[in-house]
Amino acid sequence: MEIEYLKMDLYIDNLVGYELLGSGDGRKLERIGDVIIDRPSPQAIWKKDESAPWDSAQAVFKRKEGGTGDWIYPKDKPLDAWLIELGDLKFEIRLTGFGNIGVFPEHFAHFDWMSELISKRENPKILNLFAYTGGASMACARAGATVTHVDAAKSVNGWAISNAKQSGIPKEGLRFLADDALKFVNREDRRGNSYDGIILDPPTFGRGTKGEVWKIERDLFKLLDASERLLSENPQFVLLTCHSPGITPSVLSSMLESLGKNTTSGEMLLRGSGPPLPAGAFARWTPKESH
Repeated sequence: MEIEYLKMDLYIDNLVGYELLGSGDGRKLERIGDVIIDRPSPQAIWKKDESAPWDSAQAVFKRKEGGTGDWIYPKDKPLDAWLIELGDLKFEIRLTGFGNIGVFPEHFAHFDWMSELISKRENPKILNLFAYTGGASMACARAGATVTHVDAAKSVNGWAISNAKQSGIPKEGLRFLADDALKFVNREDRRGNSYDGIILDPPTFGRGTKGEVWKIERDLFKLLDASERLLSENPQFVLLTCHSPGITPSVLSSMLESLGKNTTSGEMLLRGSGPPLPAGAFARWTPKESH
């Protein structure tokens, strides 16, 4: 079968509650709600945008070897968690030791697309793997889906549950599970369960609930192969996103090729002051021409 790959980059530049203020020299300056933070961005290798208000940063992340790091507070005022509203969803923001904050603004580029597909069917079932703090889970539930939200970290699931409560998402629309993604998918296959849509945002490296080691270059294809067996007889979509260096849109499209045509892929980009900032790759699959 000849596979058709459609390229389509996605930009985030008008998301209420988030703003890319500047980038360059391997860093990005962001406004998260009312707070300005400065953190690493390896893709921003161009000259630093000196017109951006870098001196206004209330928290600066300094990465150490091994991926972790420390937050420094130039104004000598450590920041506790704070609540922001992005679109019609609410998120608690926390400054973690890995430089993450509890939300990926670039993922919002997919929410309207998924919501439109979900709205065309009564109560579809969606599986969200590596679901983190629940952005995609909440968007799908709000659109009318029943969502199974799976993440290996119990603490992150608790964070997601809090976000859903703050956002007013009904409990009936969300099921939160702390589990290893591949083990869960294989169990669901044995149970004969199926889903109308599947979302995957795998990390480069991670650990499951019992210490299982995840390596994207070794394990992603196995997971995708197992996940495809969970698609219902009339599926709506598969969304695969990735922030790992070296995993390009073409790589993700190739991984979905067993599903057939109608795969769209590209970069997720944050747009603000200066050049558009790459924020990961994606591939979307639908069974029909409904990209």
